[in-house]
Amino acid sequence: MSKIRRITQLLFLGFFVFLLFQARFPYQRIIPSDLFVRLDPLALAISAIAGRAWISWLWVSAITIFLTVILGRVFCGWVCPMGTTIELTEMAIYKRSKKNEQKKNYQWLKYALLVIVVCSAFFGINLGYYLDPIPLITRIYTILFYPLVMVIANWSAIALGKIGFSALSYVEISQPIYKQVFLTLGIFLGIIGLSSYSSRFFCKNLCPLGALLGLCSRYSLLGKQISEACTDCGICEKICPTSAVVKQSWRDKEPECIKCFVCEARCPEKAIRYSFKTKPARETKIDLGRRKFITAGAIGIGAGVLAPQCLGLKIRPDNLIRPPGALPEMEFLARCSRCGECLKVCPTYVIQSQGLEQGLLGAFAPKMEMRLSGCDQECKICGEICATGAIRKLDLDEKKYAKLGTAEIDQAKCLVYAWDKVCQICDEICPYNAIIFKRQNGKRVPVVVPSRCNGCGWCEAVCPVIGASAIRISANGEIRLKQGSYQKEAKARGIDLSAKDELENFLEIPENTGQ
Repeated sequence: MSKIRRITQLLFLGFFVFLLFQARFPYQRIIPSDLFVRLDPLALAISAIAGRAWISWLWVSAITIFLTVILGRVFCGWVCPMGTTIELTEMAIYKRSKKNEQKKNYQWLKYALLVIVVCSAFFGINLGYYLDPIPLITRIYTILFYPLVMVIANWSAIALGKIGFSALSYVEISQPIYKQVFLTLGIFLGIIGLSSYSSRFFCKNLCPLGALLGLCSRYSLLGKQISEACTDCGICEKICPTSAVVKQSWRDKEPECIKCFVCEARCPEKAIRYSFKTKPARETKIDLGRRKFITAGAIGIGAGVLAPQCLGLKIRPDNLIRPPGALPEMEFLARCSRCGECLKVCPTYVIQSQGLEQGLLGAFAPKMEMRLSGCDQECKICGEICATGAIRKLDLDEKKYAKLGTAEIDQAKCLVYAWDKVCQICDEICPYNAIIFKRQNGKRVPVVVPSRCNGCGWCEAVCPVIGASAIRISANGEIRLKQGSYQKEAKARGIDLSAKDELENFLEIPENTGQ
């Protein structure tokens, strides 16, 4: 059974990677690429609680809960890509003889973290993305591993093209560029580094999803049976990867057991087997005392009440632009699971992972990095792939009017204003004719018409000025709705994004006046 589990783990990890690579432009999904996020009851529940909204995919995550109630924590032992990644890395790096030892019990930590995450969610603060394994491993694979695979694929195509496979010389493989690489790498190395202390340290001691599934598995029907052939050798305790064996009676500590069947396979007397037939000998007590529970709850409530004020969550820099269709800021941050799927699917890679511009509570949320590229006006995939609804699913007409912000010209840096050069690149690239040229102080200068600007960012992306662009998108004038029509809201604000000829070009602006 242990070998079957290993094969199953590899198959699910391969399936996870397949879905990850499927999330690209053009998005032609065979199976929803965010399926693993949808199967994560913690990610969806926390987003629903913090965002004060029902998430339609919660019913899919109920499948995970149902299987856990029947079979125990099989999701952790057989399905979870985080657990499989950790196990494979441990096999490659650490010695088996040392990796299972954990002298001190820290298993209560994951239950305390679960309490903190749930309590803070009731106050509109989503902390789940820091340790929830599914969004976390999806983000790690997206930001770290996917670009690495693309680099290797590019190099391989070039090398094969030079040794006779000439057709490969013309293959163009899109190379993604993501920010927060080093921060993500640090988190991943930290998770792997903790395994040097004991096997699957993250899963045993820090994973809040494991804690939730542990609560659901307390009375699962599948349990460990121990026959009279047991000699109390203690091997099952030593080799258990999650420290789920109670030493005094060799019973399962059920909330910790991930049904890996390692004890069954390694028992020298073949005294252990798993069965539905008889009542298993097990302990169902959760390893979290009353004092720790109250302390964790107080921390969670404190985080929910004080974090927005202490960490400046409500203060957003003007140049922090959200994807089209993003909910209003506080609802967006509450709903977003930071899984990184929208980063992966964006054809221009303009959607990037946020740093610490808003403190710890805004970290890893998707933002638009307009200097890298603009938003493709024929793409609406980021809303389609968002499992929690933090980015609304819009058709192209609605998405067009989901105004991201407004372009603003820095006259001190602009080649036309500051250096009296001839440049009209921003005007030529603008899909809405929002940049026109007028005469001011005897020369033609670019002027932004806010009522025509969608905030798509192409002008900022192509500006030839070295370093920061001379024309930048600010959040001024953005339209973000929790519900309702963007098109109606935009027209109510006097915004008209229909194509227009440059009828206003060469109109005179009086001397010594602004734009």
